[in-house]
Amino acid sequence: MIELAPNHKRGLALRSPLMNAAGILGFAGEARGVVDLAALGAFVTNPFTFNTRTPARPPNAVELPDGVLIHTGLPNPGLRAAMRRYPREWQRLGLPVILHLAATHLDEVRRSVDLLERDERVAGVEMGFRDDVEAGELAALIRALAGAAPLLARLPAGRGAELAEAATSAGADALVISAPPRKTESGVTGRFYSPSVFSSVLGEIQTVRRLTSLPIVGAGGVFTLENAQAILAAGAVAVQLDAVLWREPNILALWPPIA
Repeated sequence: MIELAPNHKRGLALRSPLMNAAGILGFAGEARGVVDLAALGAFVTNPFTFNTRTPARPPNAVELPDGVLIHTGLPNPGLRAAMRRYPREWQRLGLPVILHLAATHLDEVRRSVDLLERDERVAGVEMGFRDDVEAGELAALIRALAGAAPLLARLPAGRGAELAEAATSAGADALVISAPPRKTESGVTGRFYSPSVFSSVLGEIQTVRRLTSLPIVGAGGVFTLENAQAILAAGAVAVQLDAVLWREPNILALWPPIA
């Protein structure tokens, strides 16, 4: 078993180091008829915000030669509605569920604590941040939620070395390196999913590994078994898969088990 939260009273144990990235497989495993969720160590939900959000206006996707650019606007029913609607579905998945919380306002994070604390069907929370979040703000957001459930801090792309210490000191249980980078193309600004980001993610993991003792989850540009193995060899304990699960939904069935 892989322990993502060794210092948390509940812990967060995974039977496999592989998981999906937030925004890839839905709110409650809607893609389970296409992707073999049983091959994952944990399921990460689409991002939730405290309040309801509607989809971004189109165009919200641009296909590029080396990847895809997506801007969704983070549509979701809001955390309160989600905690009424999804926990039974999460329980049926048969694996730990990590709820991704988009942390944009401190007061909303504080209001989220009670909702997340009282339902252990949420095995952990992955907190996402604005790309331009400052270290002090990031620390305050983490402190507001630390202890409610095992907390993974997904750091903005390229800022792991800058923010790892603040996240560690504030009480994060693990770090996710990193969120997809932001890019603008053809009038669309959004998250960029591509094999081309792998090398920068790998280098960032190696750097952050020297700065913190927290477990690291590597995320970004993993499209092959060799990519996943390299992430683990660089010091991560787990790997998140993003657009590869759209391009090759059966990829998990083709890979041998990864220890």
